Amino acid sequence: MKMKQYILGCMTVAVVFGSSVASVKADDLYQPPWQRGEPNTTYQVWDFSTIANPVVADTFFNPNGTPTATINGASAVWSYIYDNHIGVWTLGTGDTIDCFIPNTPADPTRTKDIWTQVTWQPDNNGSPVVSVDGVASTLVMSVLAGNGGWLQNVYLTTLQFNPSQEDVVISGSLPGTTFDVGQVVIDTECVPEPSSLAMLALGGISLLSYASRKR
Repeated sequence: MKMKQYILGCMTVAVVFGSSVASVKADDLYQPPWQRGEPNTTYQVWDFSTIANPVVADTFFNPNGTPTATINGASAVWSYIYDNHIGVWTLGTGDTIDCFIPNTPADPTRTKDIWTQVTWQPDNNGSPVVSVDGVASTLVMSVLAGNGGWLQNVYLTTLQFNPSQEDVVISGSLPGTTFDVGQVVIDTECVPEPSSLAMLALGGISLLSYASRKR
C-alpha cells in the first residue's frame, strides 16, 4: 500500500510539473483555417530546443524541401530554459528570425496564404512584427499562451502570387524592443485564383453535361 501511495505521489508530482511547463508552452493554439496535410499546403514548427543556428524545423510537413530558420543579430541570446519555457531566443534591436519555407514552382495565377504563430513574451517595449517576402503581415489575434506572461500572436499574410519560396521574417516593432521567442509555427496554402476556380467549375459542369447526354 505504501509503495502504491508513493508511486501515485510521484505520478502526481510529474503531472503537476509537466502541466506547469506545458501550460507555459501552450503553443500552436490557433491552427490555420485550412486543413493541414492537404495538397498545396505546408506546415513547420521550430521549438528552438538547441542553440543550432541555422536550425531545421523540429516538425514539418513540406513536400517541397526542408524548412530552416536563421537567427540574425549581434544581441540575440539563446537560453535552454527561460521562464519555464524550454528553448528561447531573446531578440534585441535589429535581431531577426528568418524562416525559409520551400515552395512549389512559382505560379503567378495563384495566391499564397501564410499563417504564422509566434509564442513570445516582452522584455521591453514593443512586440514582434512579421513580414513575408517584404509584405507586412496582419496581426489576427494576440492571446495568453499559458502562465508567466507568455503570449501567442497569430499573423496572416496573403501574397498575390505563389513564389518558389517564402522568407518569413520576425523582428521587433519599435527601436529598443527586446522580446523572447519560444516557438514559431508557420502554415502555408497555395490558393487558385478565382478565375482558375471558375474554369475548374465550368470544366466540371461540362463533364456532367457530357455524361448526362451519354446516358
